[in-house]
Amino acid sequence: MKNRFCKSDNCKDDNGNCPILGLDNFLVQCLGPWVEDKYYYLERYLNASCEARRKFSDKGNAVFIDLFTGPGKCIIKDSCKEIDGGVLRVLNRDEAKFNESFLFDISKDNTDVLGKRIDRNYNRHISLGDSNSLIQNLVSDLLKHRYKRYHFIFIDPFGPESLKFSTLIELTRLERIDMLIHFPIMAIRRNWKSWVKKENTILDDFLGTKEWRDKISSLSGGRVFDLLINIYKRELSKIGCKFVFDLKPVTIKNTKNAPLYDLILVSKNPLAQKIWNTVINKSPDGQKSFNF
Repeated sequence: MKNRFCKSDNCKDDNGNCPILGLDNFLVQCLGPWVEDKYYYLERYLNASCEARRKFSDKGNAVFIDLFTGPGKCIIKDSCKEIDGGVLRVLNRDEAKFNESFLFDISKDNTDVLGKRIDRNYNRHISLGDSNSLIQNLVSDLLKHRYKRYHFIFIDPFGPESLKFSTLIELTRLERIDMLIHFPIMAIRRNWKSWVKKENTILDDFLGTKEWRDKISSLSGGRVFDLLINIYKRELSKIGCKFVFDLKPVTIKNTKNAPLYDLILVSKNPLAQKIWNTVINKSPDGQKSFNF
C-alpha cells in the first residue's frame, strides 16, 4: 500500500479524486466509509434481481447505464482501503452479466482512467460530458433496437446540481428500466433555505417541480425531507413509474449517524420494487433494517 495522508476534506480535487494514485497507478475517488453501505445495497439488488435479468442477459439484451461513473475505484478516507466503485461492481459480475454498457462522466480524467480499467471486451461505451445533455441521444439510439431489452441505470451524483429531472423523463422513454437513484439529503439540507427565496433553482430542476416552495416553509427537520421525497415520488409517478409509492428508500448515514442521502429504486415494474423492499430489510451489519 502506498503511503497516504487522506485525513483532510481538502485532499480531494474538484472531481472528488485523491491526489495520490491507486494501487494500479490510476486515479481513485476519495470517499467516506459509508460508500460501502451504498454498494452493499447496489450489489444486493443486482443479486436478488439476477433471475429476472437473466432472460434478457442470455439473449444479449441486458444494458447497464451509469450517469456519473467516476474513475471506477475508490479509496476510503482514514482507513485508506481501496475498493471498486459502482461501475466495476456492476460490470464484473459473473451471473446474468450486462451485455452492453454506456458510461458517462463530466471529467476527462475519469473517463480516460475508466477506459484503461474496463476492457473493451465488456462492450462498453464511455462518453465524456454532462449526462443531462448526452442522455437524449443515447435513449433515442436505444429505442431503435428491435429486441426487447432491459436497462439498469445507476444514478449516483455528488449533489442535486448534477442531475435534472428532465434526464429521468428521457430515461423513462425506455420500456424496461430499473433506476437506482441517489437522493442527496445532506446537500439539499445545506441549501434549501436559500433556494426557497429564489426562482428556477437547482432544486426545481432536480425535483421537476416548483411546488415544494409553498409547502416547505412551515416544516422543519426530517419532515422537510419526507415532503421532498413524496414530491419526488409523485413526479416520478407522472412519468410512468406508477408503482413508486410502494417503494421504500434506504438512508445512508455518515459516521456521526447523520443522513447523507437516500437510495431509491425506481421502476415501471412492480416486481422490481418488491425485490428492492426485500433487499433493504437487511442492513450492512446483518441486522434487520429500520430505515423505514
